[in-house]
Amino acid sequence: KPKLKITSWNQQLDKYRIETTRATQGRGETRRLQLKLQHSYLKLEQQEVAFKAMSQGTATVTKEVSDEMATKRVWVLTFQTGRNDVSASGVQQLRDEITAVIANADSARDEVVLRLDSPGGTVTGYGLAGAQLLRFRDAGLKFTIVIDQVAASGGYLMACTADRILCSPFAIIGSIGVVQELPIVFERLQKEGITFETTTAGKFKRTLTPFKKPTDEDRAKNKENIEDILDIFKNFVKSSRPSVDIDDVATGDTWLGPRAKDKGLVDDLMTSDALLLSFVKDGYQVFEVGLSKAGGSPLANVFASFASSAASSVAAAISGGAGAPGIPGAATAASAWGREPGFAPSAQPLVRETSPPPMTRYDGAWDTML
Repeated sequence: KPKLKITSWNQQLDKYRIETTRATQGRGETRRLQLKLQHSYLKLEQQEVAFKAMSQGTATVTKEVSDEMATKRVWVLTFQTGRNDVSASGVQQLRDEITAVIANADSARDEVVLRLDSPGGTVTGYGLAGAQLLRFRDAGLKFTIVIDQVAASGGYLMACTADRILCSPFAIIGSIGVVQELPIVFERLQKEGITFETTTAGKFKRTLTPFKKPTDEDRAKNKENIEDILDIFKNFVKSSRPSVDIDDVATGDTWLGPRAKDKGLVDDLMTSDALLLSFVKDGYQVFEVGLSKAGGSPLANVFASFASSAASSVAAAISGGAGAPGIPGAATAASAWGREPGFAPSAQPLVRETSPPPMTRYDGAWDTML
């Protein structure tokens, strides 16, 4: 069963502070920093417990106190290397991570960040990925996408679902267009005495295929289909970013970050690490969310496991847990969150233990690509 993992950026940065202080200022100053961090974790956890009680109607506080207790949170998802293959098979896990966040996020205090790097792929795969990301908008959650290297074609379609798009200065952005390529082996098969017979019902059930001689009508129909996909793609981009001159950018061309910003394709230039660090410095709790592996029905498994593990995972990430690096005793009130004894959050980067299977191709064997 997929296991939900929540890693605290704040806790990782505090670990770096402790190690740096130990190396530069000695054990005495390190101990003072540890005690200061311990106090801040306990205070934060107490605020969360009180806020939860207020939300459930078991405690009454003023709005000012409620706002103070409601620490702002950022939930971080990733669609990058290893998940952005041509068929966008990573969407099978992304959709479950989106569900987990939406089911537990509060639009009054929470934001979502997606770290996106993708050159695009199939219309169906990346169309589904974009549709899944639109669920954040439907849930009223502020949504930012940040691109470190590339968001092209279907990758840029995904980016257009965000309220704000950021990219690094040398990220490649754009490629708003559609392409279809296939080898025509009809003549070679004919020379070898091989015929390929296809039975269809419907005039345009098969147009261009490798195994028959293409006609002008086949080419015209295929071009019409591709132009229609491009038209839908352009409308999607225009509806998300109305200030963009869509005819100027929907040429299949790409631009580096600064030029993409000039054309309105992105809002600002910033790396994902700089963005998340700025959230931490502004007092947000930043949580990276992921699933460890896929198996069975991922969505059903997430719902089955999330109720018993999500609150404890978040509590441990916030408080530092009994095993928080360099911060002894930081989980005194953790039992109020229903955390299992001995739970300690992972400080390691999230990894996929197994890759999800590629999405089954639709109907024809030759997919059109964004």
